[in-house]
This record gives sequence, structure tokens and C-alpha cells, in this order.
Amino acid sequence: MFRPAAGGTDQRGTMAARKEMKIVVSDLHLGVGTLPGQVNPYEDFHQDDRFTELIAHYSKGEYAGLPVELIINGDFLDLLKVPYRGAFVTEVTEDISLEKVRRCIRGHPRVFDALAEFLKNPMHRLTYIVGNHDLDVAFSRVQGMMLARLGTNEDQDRVQFLTDQEFYRLPGGVVVTHGHMFEEINRTESGAPIRTLEDGQDVVNMPWGSLFFSNVLAPVKAERPVIDLVHPLSSFILWGLVFDVRFTLRILWNMARFFITTRLKTIYVRQMDIIKTLKILGEEVAFYNNLERRASRLLRSADEITALIVGHSHEAAVKRFPHNKVYVNTGTWIQMVSLSLPNLGTTNRLTYAEVDYRETGPPSVRLLRWRGKMRTHEELVV
Repeated sequence: MFRPAAGGTDQRGTMAARKEMKIVVSDLHLGVGTLPGQVNPYEDFHQDDRFTELIAHYSKGEYAGLPVELIINGDFLDLLKVPYRGAFVTEVTEDISLEKVRRCIRGHPRVFDALAEFLKNPMHRLTYIVGNHDLDVAFSRVQGMMLARLGTNEDQDRVQFLTDQEFYRLPGGVVVTHGHMFEEINRTESGAPIRTLEDGQDVVNMPWGSLFFSNVLAPVKAERPVIDLVHPLSSFILWGLVFDVRFTLRILWNMARFFITTRLKTIYVRQMDIIKTLKILGEEVAFYNNLERRASRLLRSADEITALIVGHSHEAAVKRFPHNKVYVNTGTWIQMVSLSLPNLGTTNRLTYAEVDYRETGPPSVRLLRWRGKMRTHEELVV
């Protein structure tokens, strides 16, 4: 457990009664699942049991009679890693999105069963904020299918999908955002998750980073399943030039070819000037982190924001600023590989944020790590 924020006590220092709870989780990256005894290189989420335990924890006990809102803060589904008819398409229509989301739901039945059970309590709510990996959820028929699976199609006011607004504002100055809009490489054009082609067809409005992943990284993930799980990418490339030369040179060639192509063609919508191009290139190889820098700047400059909760970068963190302001990154539920010296190695912390509202005082914002129940064994996915 990480150090909690101050707040939640009255003037005598005693704990005030709890009146509402918000749970924020992001970047689970559910794919189409994995059959027992088999390996799916495109499935990176293997925490179905632990996540269902987390949902059950906030469904019973003291939480059974408490207003609880579960906020899924982007990239719950990893639709960029779900091929359609054997290919990773970049012009994703509503019909294609329906098929991809349907496969994800079938691949993780326990997760959706837990969410459905959570929503049986009339005091519980679910807010789904789309990220750059699950923009497809913006399609209305996709939302309808998900609502039907959750058993809430007749009570949709307790489930909301936020698809075209960057910030979700909670009481007490708490703001939740996935975070991809802080980065040039992952910012959707005009903030819209869906765009219309010249022939009138609506498709997912993929940012440049998603196009890069679908064209360059996804086709080779079956060869090197960790290629998109290693941070920073620049270190992965440098190590690859020493220990995996042929593969790395092929990736560098594909990266250069894709980058030049998307600069010259207008098919990808963006008309990028040289400054924006350099920003995108720098963000892709992780020379710097625009997300944390821009998020911190927003938090410090906006008087009405007391806590900013983001995801996207997969790096769980808590930072505190003057005037009782706190920045929280909820991290991810998939295993990551860091090649940076301060965080060298693999991590899988299962982190999430808890926003606790009491009868008196400001909300308490904490970054927690889910430990789950004691178990005798679990299958390893290598």
C-alpha cells in the first residue's frame, strides 16, 4: 500500500463517517483471452481472478450499503491487439469493433460476471472512460452490447460511457483522465474518438501512436511478445542492436518507413509540421514523458483541481504538491519490463486509486495495491 493522502478526519482528529467511495482502475488491457495450457502472444492480461476479487471486495460488507462508483479509466480492453480476420486493420468500422469487443467479452467471462454482479446493487455505478487502445467503445452498438452483457440495458443511468470528454470531474476537486491526450503521439484529432471517411463510413479515429502500433509492433508481437511491454522503447532498441541484431534492424526499417510514409500521405488525416513530427518521434522512443510533465503542470496551475488521477503510462506513482494537491497514476495490471536503471526488472503491482468521501473534510485519495486472497497455485504464462 502506498502512503495515503491527508484528509477524512474531523477537527478532533477522529475518523468521520464514510459516505461515498470511488474506485479508479486503468490499463487492464483485456484481449481475447487464453485457453488453459496455451499461450496467446497478444493477450497480456492474466489477472482475471484477482480483478474479480477486487470487484467483489467493493461489492459486499460495508460497501454493500454505500454508494460506490467504479471508474474504468481507459484501456480496459486492448482492441489494438485483437486481429480481425487475421490482420490488424486501421480503418475500424462499427461492425469490426463489435466483433473485436465480443471476442474480448467471451475471453474474460469472469471479469464481466463480476462487473454484472457489482451492478446488481442499485447503489453502485460504473463509469467507462475510453483510452487510446479502446476507442471502439465510442460506437453506440458496442455500448449496447456491453450493457446487455452487464445486464443493465434497462437501467442505463447507472452505467455511463465517456468517449469525447478529456476530463471526468468528481466532487471535491478530483479529476480523472486517462492521460493519452497529454501526448502528441496519442492525441486523437479534435478529441473525437470516431471520424467519418469521405464515403460516409464512420471509423475509429486512431491517433498516430495507434497507427504505429498496428502497422509496426502488432505484426511482430507474436515473434517477440514483450516488444510493447518494454519501457523505454529506446533501450529495447539499443539492447536489440547488440543481442538481437537481425530482428531489431528489421523493426528500425519498418519504423522509419512507416514514419516517412505517414509524414507524406494525407490518408492518416493529420497534417504534421516538423515540430509536431519531432515531438511524436521523441515520445515514441521515450526520450521524455510529456504525460507526467503536462499533468503536473495542469494540477499546479488549476485552482479548482485538488487531485488529478491518470493512467496510460503504466507507471504507478503518487506525487504531492503545495496546497494539498496530489497527482496519482494508477499504473497497470499487466506485467511490464523496465530497462531504466532506477526501475530495472519486471513489475506487476495491480494498483488502483481509492477516493474516499467522508461526512466532513476533503476526499482522501490513495494509491493502493491489490493483494487478493491467499491461493495455493496459479498458472504461469511465460
